[in-house]
Amino acid sequence: MKKLIVAGVLGLTAITAQAEQTGEFQKVYEVSGMTAEQIEKSFGPAKIDVGQAMMSKTQDIMNTTSGQEWKNGLVGGQKTNIRCDIAPSSWLPSVNEWVAGDVVVQAKDGRARITVTINDVHGPGKDTCLSSIEKHLDTRMANLKKLDNNW
Repeated sequence: MKKLIVAGVLGLTAITAQAEQTGEFQKVYEVSGMTAEQIEKSFGPAKIDVGQAMMSKTQDIMNTTSGQEWKNGLVGGQKTNIRCDIAPSSWLPSVNEWVAGDVVVQAKDGRARITVTINDVHGPGKDTCLSSIEKHLDTRMANLKKLDNNW
């Protein structure tokens, strides 16, 4: 019995540790009246940039006034195709970081499936990152639905 319990705990720990390594978000959006080619062209490059949070702007101002921004600009620029909000908790202010990951856009006539995988964000920051990505994509796809050929 003890061996069974130990094996179950070890198995659960291995599964949990493996799941913590990547964060994944996938959602299907309905975009009626558009072909797959129109959706892909309207979505643009497979890149997600949620914008810059107030804490990141304040941090940039502080770095500039202290003379450190030129160093950050050399090494801290865009390295990946995903920028999301990261915070230790949902009630704390967030900062924006470029994170390693993949964005895949698959389109059919009238539908688009977007899959985002982030690799280097762990803990509660992963949850805030994924929720900021979802919010950004919801807004982006709502704007995409407003597009039509009547202009």
